[in-house]
Amino acid sequence: MQIKLSASYYRALKGFVKNNKKNAGNVKKAFKLLRGNPHHPSLNLEKLKGNRIWTIRIDRGNRIFFYWLDKTTVLFLDIGRHDKYRKY
Repeated sequence: MQIKLSASYYRALKGFVKNNKKNAGNVKKAFKLLRGNPHHPSLNLEKLKGNRIWTIRIDRGNRIFFYWLDKTTVLFLDIGRHDKYRKY
């Protein structure tokens, strides 16, 4: 599994982990799980209705938003609160 980061994801990530070691640890854990098994139950992988965007769970209230470039590559688009899905 290959993970690519968009510029918008990188900007959002900086704010998301700034001064919050717990968030940084949770993001690292999600990366490892996604690389090892994209369908791991704790990721709660789900597709947003009406578009190509998917999400994985970081913790109860936060998600990583991405889409599949191909069967083994994802492009991370955004990170943050669950209700950011309305943006997409």
